[in-house]
Amino acid sequence: MGSLEDIRLQINAIDARIVVLLAQRARLAKEAARLGQSPVPLESKDRQEQIIQHVRYMAEHQGLSPNVAERIYRAILGEFAAMEKREAGL
Repeated sequence: MGSLEDIRLQINAIDARIVVLLAQRARLAKEAARLGQSPVPLESKDRQEQIIQHVRYMAEHQGLSPNVAERIYRAILGEFAAMEKREAGL
């Protein structure tokens, strides 16, 4: 696989891609909220659960613990909902 330094460089590159993707997701969430013209987070609990179930499915098929993926995504969804509320002045 390589040296520890090589592995760390690969992890850093992955982290950079994750941040880019999170920023893209945040922009899309803002756009969806704008289109919905709602001052509250657009993603309902039902939608959040659909996302979680899809993430668990994808994680399982990629060799990642579905429980780990769910915890990460619940944190992401919670942070984006809080961001939308702050931006809406709530």
